[in-house]
Amino acid sequence: MQRRYDEEAVSAAIATVLLFAGVLAIISGMMVTITPVINEKHGSVERQAMSGQMLDLADETVRISETGLPGDSATLPLRPHSGELGWDFIRGGTWYSVSFVEDGSLRLDDLLDLDNTVRLRYPNGEVSAVCFSDLRASKDAIWNYRIPAINGTVLATPVTTLQQPLDSTSIYLDNQGNDIEFTLKPDEVLNTNFTYNPSIGDNWLSSDGPLKVIFLRGNGGTTLVTPDLANPDNNMGRSWTIPLPPGKVSLFLVSDDLTQVTWTSNSSNGTATSDGEISSWNKNFNTELGDVLQVHSSSPARLMMTWGEDTGSTIWPDVNGRGLGTTFSLPAANGSILVENPSSSSVAIEIDGLYNTIPARDSTRIPWDKANQIVSNSPIQIHWLPENMLGTFRTGSMEMIPALDSGMSSGLEHSFSTPNSNGDEFVIIQPASPETSLNLIADLGHNETPHLAFNDSKNSRVVTLSPIASNLVRTSVNTTDILNDAPFRLISVAGNDGMMELNHDGFERCQPIGYRASGWIQVTLPWKDMSMHSNTQIKEAWNDGTHPLGISIQALGPNNGDPLYTLASAWGVHLPRLNYEFTSSVSGMEIGYRGGFVGTNHPEFQADVLKLPPAREGPGPRLAVTVPLTMPEQGSSLGSSEVDLTVELNQREQLATVLGHEIRRGWDGPYGSAIASESSQELAFSSDWLTFPGQIERLEDYVGWVQLTNSSSEAIYHAAGKPVLFNLQLSQLTISTEVV
Repeated sequence: MQRRYDEEAVSAAIATVLLFAGVLAIISGMMVTITPVINEKHGSVERQAMSGQMLDLADETVRISETGLPGDSATLPLRPHSGELGWDFIRGGTWYSVSFVEDGSLRLDDLLDLDNTVRLRYPNGEVSAVCFSDLRASKDAIWNYRIPAINGTVLATPVTTLQQPLDSTSIYLDNQGNDIEFTLKPDEVLNTNFTYNPSIGDNWLSSDGPLKVIFLRGNGGTTLVTPDLANPDNNMGRSWTIPLPPGKVSLFLVSDDLTQVTWTSNSSNGTATSDGEISSWNKNFNTELGDVLQVHSSSPARLMMTWGEDTGSTIWPDVNGRGLGTTFSLPAANGSILVENPSSSSVAIEIDGLYNTIPARDSTRIPWDKANQIVSNSPIQIHWLPENMLGTFRTGSMEMIPALDSGMSSGLEHSFSTPNSNGDEFVIIQPASPETSLNLIADLGHNETPHLAFNDSKNSRVVTLSPIASNLVRTSVNTTDILNDAPFRLISVAGNDGMMELNHDGFERCQPIGYRASGWIQVTLPWKDMSMHSNTQIKEAWNDGTHPLGISIQALGPNNGDPLYTLASAWGVHLPRLNYEFTSSVSGMEIGYRGGFVGTNHPEFQADVLKLPPAREGPGPRLAVTVPLTMPEQGSSLGSSEVDLTVELNQREQLATVLGHEIRRGWDGPYGSAIASESSQELAFSSDWLTFPGQIERLEDYVGWVQLTNSSSEAIYHAAGKPVLFNLQLSQLTISTEVV
């Protein structure tokens, strides 16, 4: 065989290979160039396919939350293209604040990041204290009521806000470790006895809806009844739901204006008009067990109830709703008042032009029989008693003592005159935070310790006073240990009688501040840190009260002589987010829905607002907001499957109807600044803003949202310097899905 080298064949082969390589190179270059375009087109299809569905979901939830009744629902399909649907509980929510002081401004930061700290900013004056209340804003949230650590009887009935609940309210009793379950319909009353055993711990009453709970003992008592919806600035209201104890009951109402009062119960109904320079109304009832009384007032008012024999005692708040103040308007009720001066210098009080002097850290008892006003030159506490005795004597009483540093039901420091009675006198100390420790200064009974610590404990402490105790009872946190200086509550008990209303355990947890700061003030929340927990653990914490899903805030401070004026209030809610994740030319693309808002970061991570959060403006300087809080139903299926999604309204709750000088909205997360910017687009037509950019005090030709800086996630609802009538509601909705 003869071999011959053929140069032309070799050249042809090499040329073919090179040609093929060139073609591959060209194709590769084209693929490198065209693949991102193809992926981007794919991402555009994903966005287009899901954005319309998310907008439909937002429209339906806003419609149901604003106009629906409990039980109303809507079903719509969700058809993922190639991405996945999922829930995210960690990315926060929204908050609104309202200032009751002209030129005041309350700002919040890190409120909804699930840890136990929050930063606030009120540069316009001193902030004495900040109080936090858990809104229990979920259908599955349990309302926990701590029963005072004594023997007594509980009366409870469901409380409604905007609508009656469709279902009965389920109630769970933990009475010395024995669990009992009841159901209550509206206008029905739970009547049960509780026995306290210190070796077992506190008794609890829990429910799946809000209750009006009255605790009573003996043959009589007195209590101030809180409104079903209290004004955030002064705690006055127009409507009350009261489970009545059997026997002789009297109601006393006082208002700043003449008011028409209507009442309805199983055995009595009627209408009357208040009278007097300080508008007052009273009514006597003979009640039977199981009666529920509905009282309505045409003007904001306060309501006090007495029961049985002339016994009991209750703290009467000042005109701002605090238990410590300088101006008080009391009803026309026969009895006496005990005026306490907790300060280290004497105080002068004026009644009908006559002056009384209260010595330092002392008290004075004054007969009372008509509606009148008391004015003092320094903060005082007032107890109203139906009996007219001498000194601090009372046949029997039970009352929550307000904190000196907040004027509310909890704080870090308390002081009151030791009650004198024919029975035992003792104090019940309840924790209002995961941990704290305190010192008790009083004439203590045998074997009682003045140092108490609450370290992750839910149980109260009962401290007996000496039978010959006569000095002030004072408490303050122990600042020398490693435990947090956190709030607690104090209940004074004397004799064998008494009555008081019980609020749920997440109500009014107050932290004192006591200074003015132009920058951010960091405050420790009196709840557990849940920032490092899973979605399941977070949802459980929201349900059992370990951490609040929704929270209301009151900033208190001096104003026009009032030591604890409500400077501003705020409301914040976590909004679980329904997220659709997909891939475009880059990964991490999403379309998210929460609280009526729809946004996306496609293309290229640029935050884009597809639908703003709902808000209704005008006519005039008015703003109405309903926040839809959507919570996924347990076991709802999500992912890449096609589903039918059902939105159901569980409850709509009125949070506030107030007149405020500044309304501010904050929205956390990556879309906050985009929302603030989008809602302020009409500022471009304002000549004042174009002339003086960023100077809101000179903006007079525009009413609406204003973003002060381009990067801010907050917006101010500006009304050209006029007060704004602000209405805020919270709608609780459940979202369930079914795979198609």
